[in-house]
Amino acid sequence: MAAPKRENQTVSRSPQKRTKKVHNQHQNNLISHIDGVSSNPNRSGNLPDDILERIFSFLPIKQAVEIGVLSPRFKKSWLFNRKILFDREFARHHDREEYIHIVNHVFNSHVGSRIQSLSLCFDPTAKEHMIERWLKICAEKGVEELDLDFFQGRDVFKISQFLDIKSLTTLKLVYCEVDLPPQLTGLSLLTTLILKKVDLNTETMETLFFHCLLLETVDLWQCCNIQHLKVCARSLKRFKVLKVRHCTEILSIDIDAPTLRSIYYIGNVVKFQFAEVLHLDEVLLNFSPSRSFAKASLVENLVSDLSYANGLTTRIRDGAFRDLQFRLWNLKEFQLFMEGTSYCNLFDIASFLKNCPSLEKLFLDLNDFSFDCGFYWELHQKQLLQYFPHFFTSLKFIKVKGFKFQKHELELVRFLLGKAVFLETLVLVTPRTGRIRIYEPADAINYKRLIFSWRASPKTNIILLDHYHDKGPVQPKQQK
Repeated sequence: MAAPKRENQTVSRSPQKRTKKVHNQHQNNLISHIDGVSSNPNRSGNLPDDILERIFSFLPIKQAVEIGVLSPRFKKSWLFNRKILFDREFARHHDREEYIHIVNHVFNSHVGSRIQSLSLCFDPTAKEHMIERWLKICAEKGVEELDLDFFQGRDVFKISQFLDIKSLTTLKLVYCEVDLPPQLTGLSLLTTLILKKVDLNTETMETLFFHCLLLETVDLWQCCNIQHLKVCARSLKRFKVLKVRHCTEILSIDIDAPTLRSIYYIGNVVKFQFAEVLHLDEVLLNFSPSRSFAKASLVENLVSDLSYANGLTTRIRDGAFRDLQFRLWNLKEFQLFMEGTSYCNLFDIASFLKNCPSLEKLFLDLNDFSFDCGFYWELHQKQLLQYFPHFFTSLKFIKVKGFKFQKHELELVRFLLGKAVFLETLVLVTPRTGRIRIYEPADAINYKRLIFSWRASPKTNIILLDHYHDKGPVQPKQQK
């Protein structure tokens, strides 16, 4: 006897299986659509080979091969592929010899007229001649995007002699040595340069900035053997973004780039030198821990030079703000991460904010921090804060993450509510550790009643959230 049908029976599937099913359905629909053109007499016959080549050439090589398996008609479509992507995900599923064999077979079989992208990720030891041949083929077929990740090599791969490619617009190198000749014939179309764990020198960077006049983004990540980074980009009309992350040997950064709009820096406090005042849209400063105190003059000069930034994120570690002589006239959003041992207290924060006359949004992250203000705060700065004369008239939104309802945190909130006379919203978010949560509605009511009494503006909306509910529409531009 057949089992009765269930009207509302559902079968749960894992997200990975659902994604794979949708992907296969998309491929089948594409093949059915193209096959339907040739089988329907009311439509124009078979698609020409050049149309098929163009359709499949824009798929990554793996997807192009998968489609070829599904229909005999497209069995050889991957031969025209433009995106030869054998990235780290592909490398995880193949040993080195198998990986090299597959890549070499693709290049030996490729008959398309163009190669748009090449991505490689393997140990290049003793395979330099093969890489040179692959890059030569790519250069002949107008490659535009090159991603070479040689993270497992026994020795640093010297890539310099293979890079003089005229058609390149995007170049990403991982674990390579770059030493370009002073006179380049290629790289004139380069717009994006990403170098990770690359041996660099000052001369190489100067050569790149001199010859790559279309550069828009430069991203240096864990690069070594360079102590003085010179960004000589005065003749570049499109240069917008500079990122320097964890380049521990860099001691100074000289910037001559009138069009620069965003700076992202993560690392030790270093000397920044600017050729002129920059009108920046976004700045991220993440200073790493130091065994000794950072020179206050370096931090002060840097902040002063960034006075015309519109967005600034600062992470203070093992250091302290003091009353600096600067004005961030155009700063609209400020995000402060407090981590580890810091001597920064409530008065330091207030002194910084008073120099930001246009500030509208303030984000404070206290998740890994507790104020320990000390005797100097109790004897001197606490009184200064009580009689603080400045008001934050532009401030409209404040979010404090990791709020633990501790004494100094409550004092900070009380001060901000009293000085932000036109504040629209204050959001207090409990720590992500989950140690402090608002379990009962009565708790939230009691907290709100206390905090509401501190408002300078009766229109200020105060929101208390557990960290897992922190999904509001107003979020900082840069996440931690």
